[in-house]
Formats: sequence, C-alpha cells, structure tokens
Amino acid sequence: MDWSNMQFNQDTVELLLITIKKYGWIDLPSYGTSMYPYIKKGNICRFVHFDEMNVKKGDILLYHTNSGQLIAHRLLSVLKQDNNQKQFVLKGDTNLCTDEPINQNQIIGKLITIQTTKSKKYTNKFPSIAWSKFILSFPIVSRLLRYYLSVEYQYKNRSGVST
Repeated sequence: MDWSNMQFNQDTVELLLITIKKYGWIDLPSYGTSMYPYIKKGNICRFVHFDEMNVKKGDILLYHTNSGQLIAHRLLSVLKQDNNQKQFVLKGDTNLCTDEPINQNQIIGKLITIQTTKSKKYTNKFPSIAWSKFILSFPIVSRLLRYYLSVEYQYKNRSGVST
C-alpha cells in the first residue's frame, strides 16, 4: 500500500506523528496494490505509535521515504549496523523486491486494523497472522499475486472499467 503519486513533506509527516501521539491512532485510506489482497484500495487503515520493543517480523509499518512517499509495507527483518543503529527491511506483499532499508526515524506507525466495506480486520487475529506467515514463508505467492494484478489491469483497460 503506497501513496506513490502523492508527495508528503516533513510538515505532513510531523502532523501525522503528532496526531498519533495526541489521539493514539490515525486512520488513512489505502491506495495502490502492493499489499493486495490483504489491503485493498479504499480500505481504511488504522496506525498506532511505533514501538520498537513491540514490533515483530510480519508487522506492517507506515513510513516515509526521503523522496516524500508514504508507504505501509510488511516488516521482513531488522538489521543492526556497526554504529548500533537499526535498519528495517520491508516489502509489499505483491512486490518482488524489498524496499530500501529504512531508519527508525522514518517510521510513523504500526498497522492495527483494516476497515473494509464489509468488516474490520485486526492484525493480531488469526486470519491476519496466518496470512502474514503464509506470505513470508512462500515468496512465490508475491509473484503469483503480481501476475494476477497485471492480468486484471489489462482486462480492465481493455473493457474500459476504471480502477
């Protein structure tokens, strides 16, 4: 899930951080297909304060890039640098490659719920945990999802359906 067509400056990032600190959470609509089918375009994602002590592999973190993008992807690993700094390696479920490792100061929050049109998904419940384990255990699934999305996109373009 990314907002790749939008640019967010440091003031916007600070506003997001202040909102999470003040209210305990922030809701953002999802765009893109990088976390499909777990998160679909238009779902409302709730993020809470990022706590390094309570983050684990498979969690979905919201972060900002140096180029001004806002992205929420799944945590794959944490790398310790020589200077005791940590870098976080993340990846979209349908992406074939990992994102550039990020520093902790780029992380805005951690996903806790996804509101769809029909239901609410909790990231700490069995279906979400099972999906996380599945997508992390079988990287080929990302390739299959990417292929499915490309076929779907071609079909919609030919039939004139807007996405």
